Amino acid sequence: IQRLPMHERLTLANMAVEAGAKTGLVASDEQTRAYLEARGRGDHWRAVAPDEDAVYERTLRYAASGLVPMVAAPHTVDNSRPASEAVGVRVDQVLIGTCTNGRLEDLRAAAGMLRGRRRADHTRLVVTPASQAVYRAALAEGLLEVFLDAGAVVTNPGCGACVGVHAGVLAPGETCVSTANRNFQGRMGTPEGSIYLASPLTAAAAAVAGEIIDPRQLG
Repeated sequence: IQRLPMHERLTLANMAVEAGAKTGLVASDEQTRAYLEARGRGDHWRAVAPDEDAVYERTLRYAASGLVPMVAAPHTVDNSRPASEAVGVRVDQVLIGTCTNGRLEDLRAAAGMLRGRRRADHTRLVVTPASQAVYRAALAEGLLEVFLDAGAVVTNPGCGACVGVHAGVLAPGETCVSTANRNFQGRMGTPEGSIYLASPLTAAAAAVAGEIIDPRQLG
């Protein structure tokens, strides 16, 4: 975990809560300090780490090398499975963004998958940067142009379709692949819609294919 870049740490902490934890913490280290200093908030940094004699209720260890692209199927976050087990599910809409996966690094990953490609004709693609700073940086890097060329609608920063209040509200019977953190019934509008949660890469691949696929199929 110490090797994870900050944007991945933020996603990890975010999803830990959605999976049922009361909170999700990653030790605050020099990488955290550099992240804050780059944003003019270095004076807010303080080291936070477990005590050497800390006792844990349970310790879980995972081999990162064995992880594969995953999705969370409707209607709960913990209804997870490898993307390969959901291959073929028709996708009416893809949402890339939100507080969970709308940072600049996430948009770079999605743009890398979409560059030179276009969304499927029957699939809407909505991209919502997480903040104005991310929006400006993505614009400067040419990422928004990549999304537009791929047939996406790029919205203003905010919660947007994730909470069913802006562009991207689902209609009855529609299925969305979203990089958000919640897929509860009715979350994105109609209670008759289905939401699959996925990473920016998996979501972008679904937009191109028009159905859920393992993103490794597109290289």
